[in-house]
Amino acid sequence: MSRTVEHLLFYMPRLSRTSSSAWERQFAKDMARRAHWKNWTPTQKQQETMQGMVARLFNEDPLDVIEIEKAGPSAA
Repeated sequence: MSRTVEHLLFYMPRLSRTSSSAWERQFAKDMARRAHWKNWTPTQKQQETMQGMVARLFNEDPLDVIEIEKAGPSAA
């Protein structure tokens, strides 16, 4: 399931407190802080990382998101 940037950023403060690794907690904290910057948008890599983190928060398989995206254009 692909989520909007706004949806991903909504969960960053929660992930900055609850993620299992220190790197993920710091990354989420940084993304939540940058969300308040004027004209800031996450890079593709940052957005992919946030997608995976939020997917894990809801116990979804982050690989499903990638597989669906890759399967969509080739099926057309």
